[in-house]
This record gives sequence, C-alpha cells and structure tokens, in this order.
Amino acid sequence: MINRKQKEEIVKELKKKITSSNFVAFLNFHKLSVKKAMELRRALRKANGDYVVAKKTLIAVAAKEAGLELDKKKLDGEVGIALGGDNEDTMLASAKEIAQFARKNSEMLKIIGGIWNGEWADVAQVKRLAAIPGREILLTQLAFILTQPVSSLARVLSEVSKKGQNS
Repeated sequence: MINRKQKEEIVKELKKKITSSNFVAFLNFHKLSVKKAMELRRALRKANGDYVVAKKTLIAVAAKEAGLELDKKKLDGEVGIALGGDNEDTMLASAKEIAQFARKNSEMLKIIGGIWNGEWADVAQVKRLAAIPGREILLTQLAFILTQPVSSLARVLSEVSKKGQNS
C-alpha cells in the first residue's frame, strides 16, 4: 500500500508529464504482458512519447491539476496513459504507434480515448489522428496538388500548338 506522500509524488510526476504533452491517450491494458508493455514503451520512445501506468484516481487528480476535465467513468478497466510529444509531428507519431500496437494486440490493449490539445478525443478521433500522414508527406502532397493546374495548362497549350502547326 502506498502512503499519501508517495501518492502526491506520483500525482506531481503525472501532472508534469501531462502538462508537457499535447496528446494523452488512455489505454485499457487488461491482459497486457510485461514483455508487450515494454514493446509499447520502446515504440513510444522512438516517437518521443511515453507510457505510464497509475491508479485511475491518481490519473484523474493529475489531469485536473493540469487543467484538464476528465470523467473517471470514461476510464474503464486497468488504465495506462500514453503521452505524446510537444509538437505536432511527435504527437501524430505517438498516436500512430498506439493505434498500430492496439491493432496488433487487440485482445490485450484497447484505446479508451484521449486528450488532444486540451480537449477529449474519443476512440474514433484518436484513430483518425493516427491516420494523418507526417508533415513531410503532407507537404509533398500539397506541392503535387499545386503543380497539377500548371501541368494541365502546359499540356493543353502544347496540344493547341501542335494542332496549330499541323493546320
């Protein structure tokens, strides 16, 4: 049994992690083995994220102290939290890692929901966040879209000039 001082330290540490992260995912880790939990931690570390397990009450207190509204009733079962980084790339990378891990280990880990930029996100929203491509891919797609009208115009003008020369 942990004493009040230890609980205060846990809450303080959780609050620090929650406030430094713009993305927090709540995960039900029922039947998750230690080996699989370590795999999740490693995957999240690569994405500059973190995975922490604590009592729901302590998580709720830390979230409240961090200025987030969290309904403990939404936290079903054994709960762990995955925290994303401080910028959008690391937040999306963390969301991707969580979604991939949950998909591969669906019998052991379920996404309950999360907090994205200070607001509650349900399971569907967390999965949609995970599906967003990285910044580099989005910029490449944008550049491709922007060049298409110019390319089409060039093709049309080329065809018009060919027809003009053949007449």
